[in-house]
Amino acid sequence: MGRDLVQIQVMDGRQVTDTDRAARRLREEVRKRVGGEVARRRLEHPEPIKVRWSPSGRPVQSPAVVLGTGNLTRQGDVTQVPEFFRSLPRRQLVVLGAPGAGKSVLALLLARELLTSWQDGEPVPVLLSLSSWRPAVTLRRWMARRLRALSPELDKRTAQRLVDEGKVMPVLDGLDELPVALHARAVQEIETAVAEGVPLLVTCRAAEYESTVEESGDFLTRAAVVELESVEPEAAITYLEHSKVAEDRRWDGVFKALRRAPKSPVAAALSSPLMLDLARTAYRAGSTDPGELLTGKRFGKRREIESHLLERYLPTVYAESSDTRYGPEQARRYLTVIARRMRRDGTFDFAWWQIDSLITGPLVGTAYGCVWGWFFSLLFGPVVGVIAGLLSGACGYVAYAAVRSGRKQVYIAKDALHGPRATLLRYGLLGALSGLVVACVVGVVVGCWLHVAVHVPAGTAWVYGLLVGAGLGSATLLGSAWGAYQLSRAWFGLTKRLPPRLMRFLDDAHELGVLRQTGAVYQFRHARLQEQLSGGGRPSKGSILEAEWDGRWRWKPLLPFVPAATQFGFALMGLSIVAMVSYMASSGVSLDHRSGSKPSTSVSSLCNNDATGQTCHSIRTLTWTVPAGSSVATELGASARRSVSVLGLGGGMEARGCAKASVEVGVRLKGHAARPVVVTVGQRDPSGKGRALDRALRFQGELPVSVTLRRLDREPCDLQFAWTEPELTADIYAYARSRFGVPSAD
Repeated sequence: MGRDLVQIQVMDGRQVTDTDRAARRLREEVRKRVGGEVARRRLEHPEPIKVRWSPSGRPVQSPAVVLGTGNLTRQGDVTQVPEFFRSLPRRQLVVLGAPGAGKSVLALLLARELLTSWQDGEPVPVLLSLSSWRPAVTLRRWMARRLRALSPELDKRTAQRLVDEGKVMPVLDGLDELPVALHARAVQEIETAVAEGVPLLVTCRAAEYESTVEESGDFLTRAAVVELESVEPEAAITYLEHSKVAEDRRWDGVFKALRRAPKSPVAAALSSPLMLDLARTAYRAGSTDPGELLTGKRFGKRREIESHLLERYLPTVYAESSDTRYGPEQARRYLTVIARRMRRDGTFDFAWWQIDSLITGPLVGTAYGCVWGWFFSLLFGPVVGVIAGLLSGACGYVAYAAVRSGRKQVYIAKDALHGPRATLLRYGLLGALSGLVVACVVGVVVGCWLHVAVHVPAGTAWVYGLLVGAGLGSATLLGSAWGAYQLSRAWFGLTKRLPPRLMRFLDDAHELGVLRQTGAVYQFRHARLQEQLSGGGRPSKGSILEAEWDGRWRWKPLLPFVPAATQFGFALMGLSIVAMVSYMASSGVSLDHRSGSKPSTSVSSLCNNDATGQTCHSIRTLTWTVPAGSSVATELGASARRSVSVLGLGGGMEARGCAKASVEVGVRLKGHAARPVVVTVGQRDPSGKGRALDRALRFQGELPVSVTLRRLDREPCDLQFAWTEPELTADIYAYARSRFGVPSAD
């Protein structure tokens, strides 16, 4: 139980297992793919560029006596690498070189040659790009996954057995495409995973590999190291001579210049395999004139020649590929937008969260404004709703802009285990989680508040709580890094500046070699191309990952939640201001003497000391004298420019000046009497409880208020009755109650 069954056959005296048959099928699949890639890149039309290599002089390998390379060929060109590789005692090799030196082409040609001469029992060379690997996943497990992608007929167990039994030769291209912080760990894992006797090829940029060895001390101890050189003028002439038709004399002037001045700008430009291939393609047509590269005024410097050839780079790459979905002009337009984003942010990295259109911020603010504006218009009417919507929308936009300006909405650790597509998915989940949390919290709070404060029936209150919560949750999702990317991507897609499916385009450009993937970001494989497309100076040396946040901030893993918290907090702050103003404007209507017994009026000041200084406001008090055994009648007037729902009387009442005396306060408004209030000397009634009308009264404009003060005691003294800040209390939720069909509060 639990053991794998392996079928074994004997052919020609040799045991053949299921794994052997799987290796044969894998070899056929990989050979077709590699052959197609060689043909697509036209590497043999007419022949590969004779890029020279020699043992690296950098301190990055074991001594020759350990490697057993003392008596081996010390140099050659790319066509001789297979022979050199087979002669290595341990058959493990690291190929270093500058950007554009031809490392990937060498790996491709070596894999093709080894696959062609492959024999049963030998490991199958499989070309794998290291950009999608992270050392947190073992190399063997990752290789097994990639084998299943290359050969869908392989099941999981068979793919893993192929790797574990040493029947796969890893040809690992682009160690430098891993995040810098992972280089040492990757080298350690490769050293451990590749068993003794299993062939191996690794390519890497020379400076990055040397830096890794120098800083960590880790290197591939069983691997010889060679380094690619620049293309010599004679090799460049031979390549171009063999690429043109017979009797074509257009290149003669260039050939003479290369021989006469091997250090001239044109010779320096054509020393790169990339530029040499571009030159061949650019001047393939008989109507073109390669002699223009010798024009001093136009092409007097190497950079000017390279810029001219780079202009033809994208049309060449995309025109020659039959697999790409994008035309040369499309690709150039899209990549130009990307390069300009990188120049704007001052980095050589490109990440999906850098896509930010001008309309995204306003749309996020509008989402907040619409939700809060609708809710406040439901509570206080359209005027307050518009004000609330504008203020909360503006606050949401300001918060979004503040977060985006510093790119403080995404945190990617230097040892990120996931590539761009996986990071986008994870931030989509984080955005959805933030939106869900906001929706739940707001929905519960709004539902409870409507039920308790406005007396909306529970079912209706929860429905509106759900609507408000869902709206704000959606606004929060739009304001997240993932939501902002989706809005911006859609806008750029509608305006034809980026493809509708950006990640697919980036993957396509990566497959074509235009971009290289480094962790969660992309980079232009050739920095000069980024410079060319951005229309600016040389690309910055900064990384967007380093610019995200000061590394000393220990809470930076919480960075993904900053946009939601900031935008939601700013919106709440704006709404608090609206609610405060609305409450202050609707809480009461002041009363003044109009006729009848006239009270004395006094004004006092009440001051408070706080952190901002001393704050004072005035307090108005009306005082009546009520003789013993009598009553006093007066009429007060109230005026309001708005329609209000009056619930009763407000302000503080106090009786003084006559011990054991008490007075009954009676109030009538338009024939509706408030509940009588009895005020006794020495007792203060500041709360106003018991001063409500028998029912709420709606009025607008002038309203007379009849007040009767009647003594209830027989004390032979005059009583002083003081009413501080006399007012009519208003129901600030009257509008909401009417909208919800709830009777006005008693």
